[in-house]
Amino acid sequence: MKKQGIWKKYAPALLSAPLMLGGCSLLPAEETGGHVVLVQSVDKVEYDLSQVTREDVQLIKDLYCTYQQTREETLGFGTVGRPVRYVHVKVGDNVKKGDLLAELAADDLEEDIKEARYNFEKNTLQLAQLEELFAFDLDALEAQYSRGGLTRTQYEERRTQITADYEDRITVYKDTLHILGMRLEKLEEDLAGCRIYAGMDGMVSMVHGKLNDGFLGEGDQVFKIIDKSHCIFCLDDMEYQEYFQLGQEYTLTNNNGTEYRTKVMSPEEAPDKEKIYFALVEADVTLTVGTRAYARLILDERKDVLALPPNVVHRAGEDYYVYCEDENGLKSVRYIKTGLVGSEYVEIVEGLAEGEMVIRK
Repeated sequence: MKKQGIWKKYAPALLSAPLMLGGCSLLPAEETGGHVVLVQSVDKVEYDLSQVTREDVQLIKDLYCTYQQTREETLGFGTVGRPVRYVHVKVGDNVKKGDLLAELAADDLEEDIKEARYNFEKNTLQLAQLEELFAFDLDALEAQYSRGGLTRTQYEERRTQITADYEDRITVYKDTLHILGMRLEKLEEDLAGCRIYAGMDGMVSMVHGKLNDGFLGEGDQVFKIIDKSHCIFCLDDMEYQEYFQLGQEYTLTNNNGTEYRTKVMSPEEAPDKEKIYFALVEADVTLTVGTRAYARLILDERKDVLALPPNVVHRAGEDYYVYCEDENGLKSVRYIKTGLVGSEYVEIVEGLAEGEMVIRK
């Protein structure tokens, strides 16, 4: 691009005849002889110019997609009021379903569970022994009655007495076991709440920032796990579906210039067949739901053609024109024929030659 200027001059010849005034003149008498002729110049006019060059003219369309996470889980401790003892993973680690991710300090709970389980098992055994004794005593009573050692009345009285005695004792054991079972269940629930296990295969995408700094609050999210095979960008606009080939790689770019390598998902894999989905080739833990990025399409293209920037090409109805300098250095209109009107250049088909300069208005 360069700047040019022209010098304009008014006509140098002035009337040389004396100025004749009619009637009484208020001007002083002039001396006879020639007049002094002044030649006045105007300011230099400079134009910003653009040169006709050869370019690849492209019609570009940016299609914006939104990041979605279709499979993820957020995990936290079920127990509060205890310090963190171990953290077994960090952001970016791959985990399997059932892997232990972190645990709270729970030595006292483990001891209480051992004791409660021992008492529960002991009382369960004692209850079973008592029920065996109950059955044995009833069998012995039945044998004695069968041998004629007891009358019918005596038999029934003894049976009623034995049953009442054992059932009272069995009830006590069952009540004790119920209480012990509830306590054991609560302790085990508290202990389970002190541990976080992965609920699915995936990658750790978030770890609580203060996991090792003290006590966590109720409901705090400690880990987030994402399924790397389901990190996708979604395009709602199906108008340009024909430009995207199944399995082909496309680079999506956000407004900050960050690029994401993706592949077009098949309709069978896609959550919604009425949308186009781009699966990330590699998971990016920095991405958040709602992130926008665009796919750039070249809808049309002309290679190595004469071209100008669109801001120097003007239109009036169906005609296109540019401003040029004529042989006198004055701005003039030149009508041209255009081809592809691209995003950065306009194809020039007729009316201009390579290297010519046009005025940028």
